[in-house]
Amino acid sequence: MKAKLHTLILATLASAAIFGAEPAAQGPSGANLHKSGDTMTVDLPGGATMEFVWCAPGTFEMGSPADEAGRFDDESRHAVTITRGFWIGKYEVTQRQWESVMHSNQSRFKGSDHPMENISWHDCEAFIHRVNAKLGGAMRLPTEAEWEYACRAGSDAPVSGGEKLPDVAWYDSNSGNRPHDVGRKPPNAWGIYDMHGNALEWCQDWYSVLSGDAVDPRGPSSGSFKVLRGGCWFFYERDCRCAYRLKREPNIRNCIFGFRLVCSGDAR
Repeated sequence: MKAKLHTLILATLASAAIFGAEPAAQGPSGANLHKSGDTMTVDLPGGATMEFVWCAPGTFEMGSPADEAGRFDDESRHAVTITRGFWIGKYEVTQRQWESVMHSNQSRFKGSDHPMENISWHDCEAFIHRVNAKLGGAMRLPTEAEWEYACRAGSDAPVSGGEKLPDVAWYDSNSGNRPHDVGRKPPNAWGIYDMHGNALEWCQDWYSVLSGDAVDPRGPSSGSFKVLRGGCWFFYERDCRCAYRLKREPNIRNCIFGFRLVCSGDAR
C-alpha cells in the first residue's frame, strides 16, 4: 500500500417523477442548462434520501504536475474532456443510506451519518443494483476521471476547497484514528463534501497507467484491480491529494473503503 504501509436527471418526465425532481431546463439545442453546483435529492429504497450535485461538462488537467509535493509515478498529467454532465453524491454514502437499501451494516465504525465503510467494490455494485431496481437504472460508481473532475471543481491545486488539507479533510493528523460524520468539513467550490479524507472512494474503472489526452475515459475493459480515490482518515497528507490513486482487488473489504454515487442517463 502506498499509504501508511504505509444528464443528467434522466431527460424524461417519467424519470423526473421517479426521482422526485423537476426535469432539467432545455435550451434550443437541447443542451442541459444546469450549472455546476446545482443540487437535487433522490428518494432511496427504504425511505432514506440522497443529495446530488451537478458537474457540468468541461476540460481539466487530470493527474499531478512533476513538481507537486508527494506525487507518485502513476499520476501522469494529461488533459481530459468530460462531454456529458453528471450528478455526483454531495456526500459519501452514509451508513443510514446503506441500511435503508441493504438492511444490514458491516461497518467497523458505527454511526448513522458516518461514511459506509468496510465494503468491497462488489458490495458497492450490490447496493447500486438494488437502488437501480427501484429507481430505473440511473445510478453507478463514478469513473476515475469524473471523480477527479468533481474533486477539483475547477481547481488545479493538490487540495480542492481549502488552502490546506486540514481545512477540508479528516486524515492521519486530525481524525483521531476514525472516520467522522460526512459534511463536517467545508465543501469544495461546487459544494461537494469530503472528497479528501474520511473514506477512500471506489471508482468504476479498472486500474491502468494513465497517459495521453482523453475524452470521457472509462479505463480498460478488464483488469486485476479497481481504483480508489481521495485518501482517508488513516492516510498521510500526500495520499489525500486530488491526484492520488490507490488500486485494490474488487473483492477486498477494509474499514477505510467507502464510496459515493453518480446519477446519469447512461448508467450501466
